[in-house]
Amino acid sequence: MQFYVVSCVVPSETQDEGYTAFIKYMEDGAEMDKFDGFELIARLHMPESGELCIICKASSPKELFKHFMFWRSAFGCEFQYRPALSCAEMVEMQKSHNADMEAKGF
Repeated sequence: MQFYVVSCVVPSETQDEGYTAFIKYMEDGAEMDKFDGFELIARLHMPESGELCIICKASSPKELFKHFMFWRSAFGCEFQYRPALSCAEMVEMQKSHNADMEAKGF
């Protein structure tokens, strides 16, 4: 599965009702935080600006849609998805890059 760093902005006009729904979501067990093809790693809130930073894993953008789109439809939250690499993946890629550069004489 691919790591994603997701930025979210909750509009100020829906923030109170959105967080009220979020309380219920969490108290009901947050069942959409982990399902086949999706796993939420961390959800960090910055309520003074209405922003969230979410780190998750997903097997495709379809799972991102499945997890996040209720919040967009119900409260106008805007999400930006960015794929990310684990440390092991970064090391592997950099080693490969270094070997390619060395083979080219750099």
